[in-house]
Amino acid sequence: MKSTKQIFPAVTMELMPSGLIRLEDDTDIDGPMAIDLHPAQVQVLASMIGFTVPDKTIKVLGRLLERLKGIEARSDKLRDLLDYALKDQDIEVAPELCMSEAITENLREVVKDLQDLLEPTAVPVEGREEPGGQLCIPM
Repeated sequence: MKSTKQIFPAVTMELMPSGLIRLEDDTDIDGPMAIDLHPAQVQVLASMIGFTVPDKTIKVLGRLLERLKGIEARSDKLRDLLDYALKDQDIEVAPELCMSEAITENLREVVKDLQDLLEPTAVPVEGREEPGGQLCIPM
């Protein structure tokens, strides 16, 4: 099982059940100090110091996304053809139609996941004023 807690000198980092990341310093004279960060905040911090997804990875994911979109379109067309054969031509292809629908739905989910992965996570939200011109994290 992957550890959800890491300890460095003076700082403990823990993944909380809520999904937030807690940083805690027990060495302060006034007692323990803690801050909870949203994963998107950690991602912004990481990009501020240069830890970003490599361009090569983004390019490969983009190519995979385009290929999967093509497969999804063909799968969707196959589903339509099987639906036509079953309903309009009275040919028994119900099992094939069920399988093509499942394949199409799974491909649609994979395409959505890749699109989500390639989209920026911190974007300005129009019409919403934030102090200091901060970015809003869409939830």
